[in-house]
Amino acid sequence: MSNRVESVFSLLEVFCKNNYPLGITTLSNMLLMGKSSVFQMIKLLEKMEYIEQEEHTDKYILTTKMLELMNISMSSYYQRTNIHNYLKKISDETGKWTYFGLRNNKNRIVYVDRYANENALSVYTNIGDSPLPHCTAHGKALIAFLTIEQIEEVIGDGLEKFTDKTLTTKEALLDELRKIRNQGYAFDDEERMKGVRCVAAPVFNSYKEVIGAIGISGLLQDMSDSAMQKHAAYIKEVADHMSVVLGNQLVF
Repeated sequence: MSNRVESVFSLLEVFCKNNYPLGITTLSNMLLMGKSSVFQMIKLLEKMEYIEQEEHTDKYILTTKMLELMNISMSSYYQRTNIHNYLKKISDETGKWTYFGLRNNKNRIVYVDRYANENALSVYTNIGDSPLPHCTAHGKALIAFLTIEQIEEVIGDGLEKFTDKTLTTKEALLDELRKIRNQGYAFDDEERMKGVRCVAAPVFNSYKEVIGAIGISGLLQDMSDSAMQKHAAYIKEVADHMSVVLGNQLVF
C-alpha cells in the first residue's frame, strides 16, 4: 500500500474515532503531518463524500456515507448467512436482546448484529461495540476453545476490572474457560456492567474452530439463576444448529 493511500485511511480512521468536528491544525497535530498534506487528503475525502465541512466553521465531520455502505454490506451478509433470523428466534423465545459477536484481530469482541422484540428492555449494547473478552459472555464463549498460547495472547495486557465481579486473574479466567468448554455456554454475571447478566454460546465451523458467538443480555431482576440455565440450554441448542447449517459460511 502506498504511503499516500495509507495516510488517507489513517485520516479516515481519525474521523471515525473522534466524534466531533476537526480542523486542519488539529488533524495535522494528530497525524504528525504537514497542514498542506492534510488539506489535500481532506479535499479527496470531501470529493468522495466521506467528510464535509461544517457550514459555520472551518472544521470537518464525517458524512453518513460510511454508515450507508456498512449497512448495505451487512444487509447482504445477513441475507446470505441468515444470522438475523437466528437472533430473532432467540429473542422471541427469551424476550431478551440478542447479539452475534466475533473476535477481531485486536483480540476484542465486536458485536456485529443484534435483535430485540418489542417487549425487550434495552441494556445499551450497540452494533460495533468492542469490549474486552474476559468480562462478557460472548467474549468468554469465543476464547474458551483457543489454545493456552492464544488465550495468553488475548489477555496479555492484563484483565481490566469493571465491576466487583469481573475476573481479574489468569487463574480465575482459566477455571471459567474450562467450565465453558465442558458445558458449551458462557455466563456474564454482572462482570462488565452492574445490573446486567448475559448468556452466550459459541458457533463452530466444520474444523471445530469457534467463529462467532450468539447470546442474550438482560437486566438482573429478569435473569435469575434458573432463568439463566434455561436460556443457556436453549441458546446452546440454537448455536449448535448454526454450527451445522451455517458454520462454514461465517467467514469474517
